Amino acid sequence: MVPKQDIANDSNDNGLQEITLAAAAVAAEALGSPTEAETASTLEDFGNEDMFSLNEWETSEFISENDFDMIDMLSAALDQVTNQIEEKQREFITKSSEWTNKTRDSIKTQTKKLEEQRSRIQELLVRQYHKIDKRMNRDAKTVQLRDKVSFVVGVGNACVAPALALRYPSLIPSYYSVQLIILLILRYVIYRSKRWHYFIFDMCYFVNAMTMVFLWAYPASKLLFLASYCMTNGPVAWAIITWRNSLVFHSLDKVTSVFIHIFPPLVMYCIRWMPELQRDIYCDNTLFVTSHRNSIFPALHDLELPSFRDVMIYSTVAYGIWQSLYYLFIMVGRRDKVESGLRLTSYSWLLDDTHGRKGFIQNMAFMFGAKWKSEMFMLLQLIYNIVTSIPTYFLFRYFWLHTAFLIGMFAVSVWNGANYYIEVFSRRYISEIESMKNQDEKMKTK
Repeated sequence: MVPKQDIANDSNDNGLQEITLAAAAVAAEALGSPTEAETASTLEDFGNEDMFSLNEWETSEFISENDFDMIDMLSAALDQVTNQIEEKQREFITKSSEWTNKTRDSIKTQTKKLEEQRSRIQELLVRQYHKIDKRMNRDAKTVQLRDKVSFVVGVGNACVAPALALRYPSLIPSYYSVQLIILLILRYVIYRSKRWHYFIFDMCYFVNAMTMVFLWAYPASKLLFLASYCMTNGPVAWAIITWRNSLVFHSLDKVTSVFIHIFPPLVMYCIRWMPELQRDIYCDNTLFVTSHRNSIFPALHDLELPSFRDVMIYSTVAYGIWQSLYYLFIMVGRRDKVESGLRLTSYSWLLDDTHGRKGFIQNMAFMFGAKWKSEMFMLLQLIYNIVTSIPTYFLFRYFWLHTAFLIGMFAVSVWNGANYYIEVFSRRYISEIESMKNQDEKMKTK
């Protein structure tokens, strides 16, 4: 007797098997290599594999690794069909003068079939993302539990972090590192289910990685310390204002966003000003605290105050490294996926002009037309990086100014959170929970 799951898997494979057979048959026909019998035999074996079983998780209760394996395999199939389309187009351009009209029509027909094939795979890929996202948010109790955990983490950070910074600033780097690893893993899982995981290649994550490398790999590097200091207290900290980060305690996404922008400058603040933070009013312990800090982070031993020129060079070079990697990997290497809407990035989100209303960034990016929007966007980011790095020259010199700066940035996130709770949360959250409960009741009655 065949198990029910196997029967379901066999039936669910038929649709994708047909798609795979069609794409491979078109490619085989164009190349003219194997016979139809060989192709059918090979593809039948290929189609019987489990890699394209989309619907077999419909009754699953949890997200499994197979969900993301399915996405990787569909993405690979999409890339393969796209490469075949490009190959046919190149072949048509190079040999169009030599071939007859009949051959040209044949190539056009094959290209059209491949484009239809790509569209069908894209639809399946988007459907798979929606299935994962729906299962992750379908249960009202699960959402409420997640929000409660986020609330505890947010309030805990708001209370514990200042106490540690004032009493035990040497523990802040470890406190930051543990939370960063946990929050980034959760963010990657959630964002991947929504096709947002390319956001993790943004500059703020790159700067967080720089900070971790300094803390745990190269604590003796003066260059890395100064570059991390300038970037964390420059463009990353100011992003709380530009990206309107909100300290919304019940939202894991918003708590994580505030964390990755406010904690790196706090870490650098505690390292830079550790002697001042632990100064004893009854006895002078500055030399002891300074010696202890320098033993943990040798980069600060005999460190001279950076000049304004040094600040600009360190921050600009760090930005240049990130921008080069981002341009090659995302804006060039993944251009097709981003432009087709299969992946969302900060670049595509900020420059999205489909809503009819353009902001300052969009107007500036499209100043010389859509052709130069990428270059203009990178220029705007460079200007932003330079402007926001200027205050770090003064923050490195004045303890009171650096303290006021961090308090101000934290206050902005609290203010944004207050606006969210008053203007958005009171209406949206209650309606979402009630909607989920109604769906649960309908499912039970069925």
